Amino acid sequence: MLTTPRRLAGLAFLVPAAALSGFAVVMARKIVKRGPKDYRRAELTDDGRRVRIDLDDYTKALGDFGVFDPVAERYTRVGEVTLIDEDRKYVERRIHPSGSGPASLGPLVDWTPDVFFEPSAVAGRFEEVHIPTVYGVAPAWLFERKKTDTWVIHIHGSWTDRSIMFRDVHAFGPLGFTSLVPSFRSDQEVSPPQAESSHLGQTEWRDVESAVAYAVAHGAKRIILSGWSMGGTIALLTAERSTYRDRIVGVVLVGPVTSWRKTITAGAARAGVPTVGAGLVMCLLQAPPFARMLGLEEPIDFDALEWVDVPNRVAVPTLVLHSSADQEVPWEFSVAFQRANPDTVTLIPLPEAHHTQEWNASPRAFTNELTSWISKTILTEQG
Repeated sequence: MLTTPRRLAGLAFLVPAAALSGFAVVMARKIVKRGPKDYRRAELTDDGRRVRIDLDDYTKALGDFGVFDPVAERYTRVGEVTLIDEDRKYVERRIHPSGSGPASLGPLVDWTPDVFFEPSAVAGRFEEVHIPTVYGVAPAWLFERKKTDTWVIHIHGSWTDRSIMFRDVHAFGPLGFTSLVPSFRSDQEVSPPQAESSHLGQTEWRDVESAVAYAVAHGAKRIILSGWSMGGTIALLTAERSTYRDRIVGVVLVGPVTSWRKTITAGAARAGVPTVGAGLVMCLLQAPPFARMLGLEEPIDFDALEWVDVPNRVAVPTLVLHSSADQEVPWEFSVAFQRANPDTVTLIPLPEAHHTQEWNASPRAFTNELTSWISKTILTEQG
């Protein structure tokens, strides 16, 4: 049996070019295209106080989460796991807070790490603003707090939406900074509609730059960029390229993608795809004809999206919060990222959690580590 990458690469040359290209295109599409919702079966228990939902590694994870009923268009927050039935493959979780559950649920729901659902649940005072971009407008939520001279721009990842960042806004709350939660070009709510494919942060950062410009125009003297997953890629690009980079005083990253090459290769290995397959996928994403076929505005430049193998690329004080149990973006990548930038990057491990669910697993630990680092690293330096 051929198992080494070299032998697999040799085998690849024996595969018809059309079949090999077809395989790579399918894989590339999964990386840059929005996939279908992954619905799970769910119902209320007889007493209406708990949700019974399909059992998997995500639905049995510790912490608070949300379920969205697409029929009723309603979210329900769930907390403590009260029962795991391995035989019948379901888990029961208590509705939180008690008595807040719906009259009915399901039969299919979307599982989400978002637990706030609406901006008013994070903070009483907020407004919807529209940020001018090169293509039109991008809606954003503005949470104005006491410190209007320091703004945090919260940047979500690929194929989520800005509401997923409510947890981040909540964690920054004790610091009293103003928060801006923007959308960007691959989001469905921008007007007019834009990219149908994710550019892995390569173009999306320009819309975050528009959010930075909005913040500066409205009184921001200091800016902190906070990016989760692909939002980390966007934050790092913005910190490097922004016209206002002299005002960017810190970057916070949660489960960040700091090397798309390594992340794609790791994802392929997890799915049982040989290394040669991951390499071919990246070759296609870099090739202009294939990039256009996938709906990309421009080919992906993986060198521009690489911080792990480039020493001392990060110039701004940066905090990385990451769980060692993250399988989508392995913890080891953040270790290597910190090693490549020892003078500017602080890496803090958080309790076991799935990708970008560190806050869900331990909100207190997440918030304490975040606020402590900001206070010691950024506020102290400002006097």
